[in-house]
Amino acid sequence: MDDQQDDAGPRGPAAGMKKAAVVVIHGMGEQRPMDTIWKFVDAAWIYDPEMVSKRTDTVFSKPDKITGSFELRRITTRHSRGHGPRVDFFEFYWAHLMTGNTVSSFVQWLIGLVVRTPSSVPRRLVAPWLIGLAVLVASLAVAVLAGLPESLRPGFLPRAIWPAALALSALGGLFSAWWLAPVAGDAARYLSPTPNNVAARQAIREAGIDLLTKLHGSGDYDRIIVVGHSLGTVVGYDVLNCLWGRIDKEAFWTTHRQTPEAMKALDALERATKALIEAPAENCGPQRLAYRAAQRGYFAVLATLRTQDKPLWLVSDFVTLGSPMSKADVLMARDRPELERKKALRDLPSCPPWLEKKDPPRFSFYLRDPVRAPHHAAVFAPTVWTNIFFDSKAVVFGDVIAGPLAPLFGSGICDVRVPIGGLRFRHLDYWKDPQGTPPAVWIRALRRAINLRGHDDATLWAPEADRGVVRAERLPEAIATTRMA
Repeated sequence: MDDQQDDAGPRGPAAGMKKAAVVVIHGMGEQRPMDTIWKFVDAAWIYDPEMVSKRTDTVFSKPDKITGSFELRRITTRHSRGHGPRVDFFEFYWAHLMTGNTVSSFVQWLIGLVVRTPSSVPRRLVAPWLIGLAVLVASLAVAVLAGLPESLRPGFLPRAIWPAALALSALGGLFSAWWLAPVAGDAARYLSPTPNNVAARQAIREAGIDLLTKLHGSGDYDRIIVVGHSLGTVVGYDVLNCLWGRIDKEAFWTTHRQTPEAMKALDALERATKALIEAPAENCGPQRLAYRAAQRGYFAVLATLRTQDKPLWLVSDFVTLGSPMSKADVLMARDRPELERKKALRDLPSCPPWLEKKDPPRFSFYLRDPVRAPHHAAVFAPTVWTNIFFDSKAVVFGDVIAGPLAPLFGSGICDVRVPIGGLRFRHLDYWKDPQGTPPAVWIRALRRAINLRGHDDATLWAPEADRGVVRAERLPEAIATTRMA
């Protein structure tokens, strides 16, 4: 089967028009190739009446020559309503690069997280920390009790505790083999740069960089959208950071010198950055709107620039779903001061980028030159970052793994909060039940965040666009206009 349109339904864009690429990064666990991507495509395309006029035969799969894996397929769309964009969906599959997880590595990681001074625990994480500490202590106690020979068992403990300890120890072993090592072990290894984990972390990042580099060089796309779920958000963040850092700075200077529009867009973005960081965090909605509009303006110019016969940068959007980066001050740094130091040292990119100078505002260098290049941690200069999270309650309900990211990584991030909608665990529900009419609250948020039609933020998130945190339940069922940017 080829890419030609069939005769039924609305025609797609004119032949030769470039497409958008959506790269979906799965989360932790023993994921099977293509399981995540097909469910995602249902929510993002097949059941979206704003993108397609019928729900049958709207997509097909083709061999994925980009990743080179025979286990993966490229899912491509036939057409969209109103002569909108065609889209290719790719899955960045990395589970096969994170094998050999052990219970001991997870326990070591958990001990490092929970065994800390209370003053180093962020206030919002005190309850999960206490629960984790209690579980760790209880698990160790059960293991010790179950292993004691009869001659050493304390006489003051009731005899019934011993078979109970043995049973709990056996159940703990089964649980460790079924979930801790293969699922949570992914997080333990990826988030711990110990010698045993460095090779796997390197392989995953290199594979992600290779995928995005090939998409840049294919000539088929004018825009790339990266979507991560759970631990996949951390993987996506790292891949984008590393890919941006590999751009030759001479290419930046050359293209910006030859294209006055690039420097004009960069100047506007830096001015918007200053206005955003000077606005109160709890009431920065208008400044965030202006900043993200400036980001899209800068991206529009960068996407037209070429170096070594490839586009300079095509990643327009980064979308995070259920991200554990909301706990970055304990997962990606020892505490909040260390996280801030890493951002200031440009080890971890923020949104907006860390300013080198505030007056005039600069995250580009050399500071006094009329032609400048963004520094190597400025990946979120042209790339818009949107974060969706279910609220949480009593630790176990909603999505305790997720949360807002703007307080930790910068107010240029648009945080979208989705209500729990019932006492249930929601971490796996970000594209659940896509066929509902009207669409579920989380599906509305997801489709807006991916933004396949290229709307501005004021259109996407109205009437919540200028709020500090967008409340997804207040979004209308459909976007008010179908205007394409």
